[in-house]
Amino acid sequence: MQIIWYENKALVFKSGDAEADIPCVRGGTGSDLSPANLLQKFDNNNILYVLSENPRHAFETFLSHTTVVEAAGGVVEDGTGRILMMRRRGWWDLPKGHVEKGESHEEAALREVAEETGLRQVRLLGPLTTTRHFYRMHGRWETKCTWWYGMRCEGDETPVPQTEEDITETRWMQGTELWQAVAGSYGTIREVFDAWTKKE
Repeated sequence: MQIIWYENKALVFKSGDAEADIPCVRGGTGSDLSPANLLQKFDNNNILYVLSENPRHAFETFLSHTTVVEAAGGVVEDGTGRILMMRRRGWWDLPKGHVEKGESHEEAALREVAEETGLRQVRLLGPLTTTRHFYRMHGRWETKCTWWYGMRCEGDETPVPQTEEDITETRWMQGTELWQAVAGSYGTIREVFDAWTKKE
């Protein structure tokens, strides 16, 4: 099974039969699996199944209609268990960004955290998950594959939002405030936190 997000809509490539109340399309040979076509099939739902005997092939067909870019980011925890969230374009989000030429995913994740939040005393703990989402930019469809890592802030620095990246606020959160922010964020961010809660 492969999952890719468009904002809060989940596009799920899977085998098997259709399920009640969940819209689906068939992903066989010759199917139109372009982003524009599939987005029309969601109607008012937040999930769409693409059913295929070979879900990976169907997913790769979908990707062939997009430009794939790589990114990396982190879930940064401080010494008291708080998590760093940031508000970007009105949504609570996590620090992340494109992998630059010659960088490893780990290096890119640490650099993006430093650039977007100002935190430099950050240690990498380990990989969490990889998410995928697609979007329209400059007249073309792009798929962003993001490698996520757990991180620990080992200093007492105050995070500073990178305003030129449309980040207006950075905040340490925990408990109810954190989970309300996650619930109201993008599907990819909820997927990351699902992996984070299972990391133990």
